Amino acid sequence: MRGIIILAVLMVLSLNLTASRLDSALIIDHHYVHPDQIPSAWIDSVKANCKWHYAHTSHGGQLTIGLEDLEVINSNYAVDIGWCALPVNPSAFCIHDGQLSESYITPELYWQSTAGMNTTRAVLNGNPDLNYSGWSWCCQVNSYNQTQVQEYLDSLSQLEQEFPNVTFIYMTGNAQTDGSGGYNRYLRNEQIRQYCMDNNKVLFDFADLDCWWYNDTTGMWEQNTYSYNSQNIPLEHPAFNGNYGGHTTYESCLQKGCAVWYMFAVLSGWQPMTGIEEIDQGNHLINFSIFPNPFTTEIKINFSLSRESSIRFAVYNLAGQRIYSTVDSNYGKGTHQLIWSGQDDSGEIVNSGIYFYKILVNGEFNSWGELIFIK
Repeated sequence: MRGIIILAVLMVLSLNLTASRLDSALIIDHHYVHPDQIPSAWIDSVKANCKWHYAHTSHGGQLTIGLEDLEVINSNYAVDIGWCALPVNPSAFCIHDGQLSESYITPELYWQSTAGMNTTRAVLNGNPDLNYSGWSWCCQVNSYNQTQVQEYLDSLSQLEQEFPNVTFIYMTGNAQTDGSGGYNRYLRNEQIRQYCMDNNKVLFDFADLDCWWYNDTTGMWEQNTYSYNSQNIPLEHPAFNGNYGGHTTYESCLQKGCAVWYMFAVLSGWQPMTGIEEIDQGNHLINFSIFPNPFTTEIKINFSLSRESSIRFAVYNLAGQRIYSTVDSNYGKGTHQLIWSGQDDSGEIVNSGIYFYKILVNGEFNSWGELIFIK
């Protein structure tokens, strides 16, 4: 009964936040990629209250790929992504992917033309449960000028006025291009950031998430840049250079999927700084690292515990099938190491490729990540 009451309160808080304008800007960047920090009640609140209209081209697909990959790792983060339709699924975060009948959405199909604006209006009017909407760039910011980007900002502002009960999510463009195009992209992304900060908007900082990578070995964030006209310009991190999903790596997709959950939890009313006491205090895993990655023979999982805890390490393929798992074992306070040699539960060496790992502490999900095995 207590859980029902809590969820009802969270639903009211979420509806109040959605229907009103933010008191300050919400900028979601690489600092906000830890959905494991979100209390379960706020995860449930996202599923109950957040209905997202998301339009994008192939680069924007990184978010939906990441959301689906995160669900593979931890089913608590369930999503239901409908092709040009809003699913009805109370057990998942529901997303309307695309417009009325198209899912590859270029600027003119969402905001850059009268027809596109009218299509966006039709989607929102035809699906009154939708309370969030946004469009993701492809590579347009590499070449768009200030006036064209301002048109994007003005179009979303116009939609905000017409749909006061819908929160529009602004985005920066991907950071995969260097040279003069990359410099232009940097300027236009800065234009978007400044507008969002000045006008208390919600910004999903796609470019920032491209450029920052967390090094498990050092326990530090690394930003990649290149030099242009004696300036250091942010650029997609080499760890994310690949074309596995949405023109990047699955790790980059996963990082963005995690940021999406964090964003919607905050939009639902969760306050991470004041809500820290809600985080499971039974989680005693600290100073976690995993290396080398990629690996060819074995990978080492180092971790420290603040007190005695049960640990399990599991590996999943991209289809979400568990291929390897340790048994729950108790470890005392201090530093420990696990080693995986690329074998499945039957002792057979797995194929080269990308895998996900998951660590459970005292039977509960704690940490996750991507492994790359090369025979």
